[in-house]
Amino acid sequence: MLSALLVLGIVATGACSDDEERGAASGGAAGSGGTEAGLGGAAGSAGDASTLPPSPPVKVAIPAWRMAIVQSSADDTVIGAVSDGSFSMPPVGEYLGLDWSDVVPGENGELVDVNGDLAYAVAQVQVPEGHHVFARGDTVASFLVGKSYRQPGDFYASHQLRVPVLTRGSQGLVVVRTLGRRGAPQVELWSTSSELHLNTEDATIPDFVAGSTEDRPAGVAVLNLTDHALADVSAKVLESEDFQATSVLHPYLAGAAVTQLSFDLVPKPTTKTELTAKLRVESPSLAHGYDAELKIPVVPDGDRYRRTRRSDVDGSTQYYAVLQPKGTPGAKPGLILSLHGAGVEAKGQAEAYGPTSWAYLIAATNRRRFGFDWEEWGRLDALEAFEHALATLPVDPLRTHLTGHSMGGHGSWHVGVHFSDRFAVIGPSAGWISFDTYGGQPLPSGPIGQARAASKTLDFKENLANDAVYILHGSADTNVPVSQAQTMFAELGPIVKELTYHEEPGQDHWWDLDPNEEGADCVDWAPMISLMEQKQRDPTWLDFRFVSPGPWVSSTRSFVKVLSVTSPMQNFEVTSSVNGTAVDLVTKNVRSLTLDAAALATKGITSVSVDGTAHAVGASPISVGPTTGKRPDLSGPLNQVFQRPFCFVWDDAGSIVYRDYVALLTSWWSTIGNGHACGLPLSKLTPALEAERNLVFVGVAAPAGLPISWTANEISVGQKKLGDSALAFVYPKGERLRAYLFATAGSELLLHRYVPFSSRAGMPDYLVFDAGGATVAGFFDAEWKLDAKYATGL
Repeated sequence: MLSALLVLGIVATGACSDDEERGAASGGAAGSGGTEAGLGGAAGSAGDASTLPPSPPVKVAIPAWRMAIVQSSADDTVIGAVSDGSFSMPPVGEYLGLDWSDVVPGENGELVDVNGDLAYAVAQVQVPEGHHVFARGDTVASFLVGKSYRQPGDFYASHQLRVPVLTRGSQGLVVVRTLGRRGAPQVELWSTSSELHLNTEDATIPDFVAGSTEDRPAGVAVLNLTDHALADVSAKVLESEDFQATSVLHPYLAGAAVTQLSFDLVPKPTTKTELTAKLRVESPSLAHGYDAELKIPVVPDGDRYRRTRRSDVDGSTQYYAVLQPKGTPGAKPGLILSLHGAGVEAKGQAEAYGPTSWAYLIAATNRRRFGFDWEEWGRLDALEAFEHALATLPVDPLRTHLTGHSMGGHGSWHVGVHFSDRFAVIGPSAGWISFDTYGGQPLPSGPIGQARAASKTLDFKENLANDAVYILHGSADTNVPVSQAQTMFAELGPIVKELTYHEEPGQDHWWDLDPNEEGADCVDWAPMISLMEQKQRDPTWLDFRFVSPGPWVSSTRSFVKVLSVTSPMQNFEVTSSVNGTAVDLVTKNVRSLTLDAAALATKGITSVSVDGTAHAVGASPISVGPTTGKRPDLSGPLNQVFQRPFCFVWDDAGSIVYRDYVALLTSWWSTIGNGHACGLPLSKLTPALEAERNLVFVGVAAPAGLPISWTANEISVGQKKLGDSALAFVYPKGERLRAYLFATAGSELLLHRYVPFSSRAGMPDYLVFDAGGATVAGFFDAEWKLDAKYATGL
């Protein structure tokens, strides 16, 4: 048993220690699986005769919740009882070894503060026949209904998120799993006969700038309160005095889940300070269309504003905040990318800076205020915002810089070491180095550790040699110890030529020496901003060392693009040195690469040697090594399937657990990542959808020709055969990736332990696990074949 491989990874863990508990709570220690439906699970038919007209949500009165505190997760008897179907409404007093009592909720659904302990709250919910129930759960880990239906709560207590809870029937037992640390949990339920709920509390909207008619997308979290998938969902903006009519088609929405839908906003000329967008969502699968309104601010030119964009990751709407330069810059303005700390909105981050005369400042979102620690999808969000701003704002692409505070300071280190050639100055403030230096949790070893290796900032410190680095920290920081900055200063001293360190005496985590001046000094630090003004990056370094965990994280440095590696279990290295008109490249663990000959020619380079083999620099790119097999955008590991628009696909005839699991993953991606996912039954899959989306198959029969196979009772990886287990792996199909999630009969609930959407849940290409943890984990080789030397457990 490879218990060491687990390291809280199967139960998806998040960024901070808070995220870790949220992830553990979502999956829990699920009991043995079955195939009976939870209340959210059964498939229905669209436009059923029993469908009632839409009705406004009405709050469900809960006179009292039956609550019990669990002293430690080892004492949790509830999750197993819920999962095996034996759980019932607890009596007051002892039940399942816990002491249960009634708690009357407060006006906003407040329960008792459990002071960091795990607790359960249970209520029997009764609503009119044909109605559906959705919930707000702040400081809540998860909602459990029936044996297999699970939905995430909002552990960070934004008060904005909503998830479906009961999607059919007139009554049901709702079990709420709560965790402390952020005050008393709040739980509110609403009942409605509507098939959909457009949650405008959780909307991603732009600020339009006065005088501009620039088109911008908007995103709204939409709850599918039915238990069936919706096809051909149109997200419409209706014609009005403020906006032109538009429509965005989304192929499928999974049942009993929440996901973000993106709308197109095309404003009409106006002098208003606020616009009203009238939204409508329609589908042939619905009996009715559903309307909502969004209020869109119009801000004066020169104010900070939210600029929305459509993400290449999933087609959702994301935003970054923009602070324009003041006056008329003498040269083309530069661009500063700033990354916020935990709990900070991107627009709030931009408001912590005063405008400069020479640069735009943008603040990305990390997808949510807590998001992904600027790793995984957080890293992608930072880079997408940066690239979007470069492409659409009038900035000089050589005057680009990176900074951030706290979690965003860590993000500056993380994004900086992996993409150092994109920035001239990297300036972390109050930044922690990595999870092991800040949280005290080292990465696991083996394939799982390598899948998460990008987190190990110090392993990639030599990538910063050609940058100017400015380290800023308060000496009395009680949140992120100043030792984090001191360590980085010591580590970079022998490497970085332009290294500046400033430790502000007596200052804590957030500080401002002159509150009367615009901008907070702990981020808008004049000497650091001045350094940025003076510096510009060289787009074609010739002397550098490039280290990366793999092309799936960062593949390009200067004129070099690494396409594939020899061993996926090791970092790769490229060392470049120039001698007159010749460049010498020495590689380690590089299987194939391409060189940008045009970039080399602009530097006067006429020849390049790769590991001793000379190549003339001409007009065409130089290709070295095989061109088959893995490449940067088609290489794994597992998380890569979720880095381009994806659809969950489940077997219509399979266990209901699979459909409930898709609902959980869909809602989790929405609540933690402000994301969009589509979901549909296998019978509805079309060639067109296969061509345009990565597909994540859940519970389907094993297709022929894959290196891993499975039956109802057994999973086969090479010569290894495993029962009572679950499987997750990624594999290419043409120009797209596919993933397969499956569990043997009776073990379906094991899949609840794998929720990938976290900064610390990265897995290799394939993974098999049982109730005790991971049993097999590994990478395919460069040609997508099984090789035991790249695995543990084979």
